[in-house]
This record gives sequence, structure tokens and C-alpha cells, in this order.
Amino acid sequence: MTEYERIVVTTDDKGVTLLELNQPDRLNPIDPLSTESEIAAALTEAERDPEVRVVIVTGRGRAFSAGADLRNKPQPKTEYDKNATMPQRLAYDYSYGLMWKVLLHFKKPIIAAVNGYALGGGWELAHLCDLIIASEKAVFGAIEVELGVNPFAMSTNYLPKMVGKHRAMDMILNGRKINAQEALEYGLVNKVVPADSLMKEARALADEIAARPPLTMALTKRLIHRAMHVDEDYELERAFAYLLRSTEDTKAAWAAAANREETPAYKGR
Repeated sequence: MTEYERIVVTTDDKGVTLLELNQPDRLNPIDPLSTESEIAAALTEAERDPEVRVVIVTGRGRAFSAGADLRNKPQPKTEYDKNATMPQRLAYDYSYGLMWKVLLHFKKPIIAAVNGYALGGGWELAHLCDLIIASEKAVFGAIEVELGVNPFAMSTNYLPKMVGKHRAMDMILNGRKINAQEALEYGLVNKVVPADSLMKEARALADEIAARPPLTMALTKRLIHRAMHVDEDYELERAFAYLLRSTEDTKAAWAAAANREETPAYKGR
């Protein structure tokens, strides 16, 4: 496996690849020009490796991922990263990296082992996995409203289908956080386990799946994804989020969150 700066990837002799977000001191933030691109590259490599049967995604430290990296502006790696406008990114299907679509279309089973905070994009990373084992310390939240944007990696489609319209409205409009037990009750995770048993449980599940026929796993997974249609509003989600990022309110919200200041008074423009 390739070595990365912000993730650690290892594969065992049973065909289980472990992908760990590795910025524990910063709660494993996700930014599009580094972490997202590394995850996309690692998953692409795992998908092409015939020895890999299952992937486990987790975060080191006390967070799975607390979401967007607000304090460090990602450094562009190419001229396109540096200069592309929002309309160009939407038109050419390059939405600050393609991790979300790589996750959605990944052919092999993926298990999220959620060890702590899974917020914003961190929760979206988890729910785009196929199964979720949660530590009893896990906390989930679609908190993008605190930055003045809508969730834009399929949460606005996924959550209403999973928990119903009204509960999803409350979760998203108010950035409502839920604990692991609530997530289990709502059908948002498969299992809740003690924190010190999390990786043992995730590996046991991965070993069980890895022992099954890999082609059957891949094609069955594809059928279930088609039944869910969670990506049908993906481009619209991103278009709305990109539009909102051009508004005064969202710029103010983003700056306040980055500087850990009080929520600004919104003006509707």
C-alpha cells in the first residue's frame, strides 16, 4: 500500500484493509485537497487489489472525524485546484476532489468503526460506508448549518429515508447531535459496543464478510445502493452549498467557526 501524509493504510492476510484517519490532535479533519484526495486514492488502490475483500475506516484518537478543516486553508496541488470557479467544479464534476463519489461507487464492502465524534463531513464519511459499528462514545451530527451551508455529501437524501422527514428536518436544520444509542434506535448504525471493543468487533465483522464470495458481495451491495438512490440529489446539494458559500451570512458563519467566536447575527444576504 502507498504511504500517505494524513491517513494510515494497512492490509492483513485475510484481505481486510484498515484505513485510519491520522490527525488525532485535530480530531481528524477532512479537507478536500489533502485528506479527501488521500482517502480516494487509497480506496481506488484497494478496489483494484484482488486480495482486498473488505475495508474498515476509522479515526485515531477520540474522533472518527469532526468534519471540515476550518483553521487551515488547504493548499492547492495543481493550477486547477487553485483557479477553478464553483461553476467549473460543478460542470466538470470536480467538487474539490471526488472522495464522495469514490465512496458511493466503491465495489467492495466498507465498514465504518466510529470511535468518537462523527460530525458534518465526518458523519457523511461514515454513512457512505456499508456498515457502521459505533463506540458507546460516538457522537453523530449533520452540523453544516453552523457554517451556514446545507450538508452536501448526500445527507439531505439519506437522513429522511432513514429516520423520516420530521426527525431529519430537526437534525439538519438545527445541527442536532445524537449519541450512539440514539443512532442505534434510529437505525443509523448496526451495533454499539464498548470503546475498548470497537476495533475487535469491526475486525470480526470484516473477517466474516471477507470469508464470503467476493463477487456476490459486490453485486449485492450494488443492488442495495440502487434501491436507496442516496445520490440522486448530489449535484443539487453541492450547487446549493456553493451558492450559499458566496453569501454574507455563510462567510460570517465560516469565519466565526474557524476563529471559535460567537455565532454572528444573520442578515439573510
